[in-house]
Amino acid sequence: MRTGNYRRVHRLTPLLRFWTVILALLAVAAANLNQAVVRRLSEAIRGEDGSFLPLLIGTGGFVGVCVAVFLVSQIWWAATGFRLDAEEVRLKRGVISTQLRTARYDRIQAVDVVEPLIARIFRLAAVRIETAGGSSSAIEIAYLPRAEAETLRHELLGTAPVDTCDAVAQADSDYVIAPIPIWRSLVGTALRLSTMLGVAWVLFALLAPISFATALPLIVGLVPSVWGMIDKSWRFNAVLDTDQVLHLAYGLASRRRQAVPLARIHAVAISQPVLWRLLGWWTVSVSVAGYGRESNKQSGTTRVLPVGSREQAMHIASVVSELSRVDLEAVAAPEEVVQPTYCSPRRAFLVSPLDAHRQATTLYRQFVVVQSGWVSRRVAFINSSHIQELTLRRGPIQNLVGLATVRFDLVPGPVKMAGRDMDAAQARELVDVLRNRALPELEAPMLST
Repeated sequence: MRTGNYRRVHRLTPLLRFWTVILALLAVAAANLNQAVVRRLSEAIRGEDGSFLPLLIGTGGFVGVCVAVFLVSQIWWAATGFRLDAEEVRLKRGVISTQLRTARYDRIQAVDVVEPLIARIFRLAAVRIETAGGSSSAIEIAYLPRAEAETLRHELLGTAPVDTCDAVAQADSDYVIAPIPIWRSLVGTALRLSTMLGVAWVLFALLAPISFATALPLIVGLVPSVWGMIDKSWRFNAVLDTDQVLHLAYGLASRRRQAVPLARIHAVAISQPVLWRLLGWWTVSVSVAGYGRESNKQSGTTRVLPVGSREQAMHIASVVSELSRVDLEAVAAPEEVVQPTYCSPRRAFLVSPLDAHRQATTLYRQFVVVQSGWVSRRVAFINSSHIQELTLRRGPIQNLVGLATVRFDLVPGPVKMAGRDMDAAQARELVDVLRNRALPELEAPMLST
């Protein structure tokens, strides 16, 4: 690990951080200059006084302001730097008040390289370090030349560089998930029930005799959701390196490359939205320590397969979990309940009329497998040592018919697990069994320094 003085970020970093404000000011200035140019040319053509001296003075003033803004930004640039010490990475910034952020190497959960649209124009990228404290404790080192950002990521992870689709072209056999075709991302997004309901509601609002102002909030609410699904599946691919780190690459406007150590993946879920059953497509999500929920826009994706075939889903699930493909087919087949340890009894129909026959919990070696969903099918599994807490709940109707639900409290993430609507005696038995599960050590350093 390199140590020494603070290393500088790129000189354009202060400008890129406030590019929206700067762009708006430049647009206003350019529009005013453009009007002045047209007016002067028109006067010159008509033989009137078409002196360009005021225009030249205005242009010179505009250029002077741009230069002044750049020079002032260099004060902030000079006060920003990062350093890799023996035990932690440090990031300092600030002129009037100085801020120092640190992250110990043994607390790093994942390291991403993020290329926002404006930064991609200048071939720059940011390095986002996710730590065990969650998204609020993440450190972002921005911006660096793309090659330097990749090198820094591998320094932090202690891994050798892995070529992605943005670097050296690879054979399909090198990919865990080959680049997803663009048409599949678009069709998969369109066939989401939320997308179809949203589009139908927007069309109704536009065609119905209501004002556009009333329909506008519906449109504004739909666009980010649809865009997020497309952006996080656009040209998605996954590569596994020899250090058991899964490298994900995806993004339309902002290109992102994530490095997720397999040891940090706690739970896996394979699911199939109802309309995807027509095409046999599935999605695979994982809960990663330190990443939090998918709704956190700063953190990376928690989907290791946004949309793909059953073969791809089972393959990536076997890669990111400790269950082999044979194990998955035996106890975690997503289409049907195969060898359950506990099932919802017939009387669970009173509580879950649609899903009762699909609700099952399986104990297999040290793993817990939960299957649910008849309309949208889903199977989730976890090593029991990763379960944080156990909660036994009984609602009023469950009390009347002798049922209970055992909820597994996991690290924050998209994977939620619960043994739903079980016989009350079996629910207590499940809790007793899992109370005796093996627990991991409190500290397990991921990186050597």
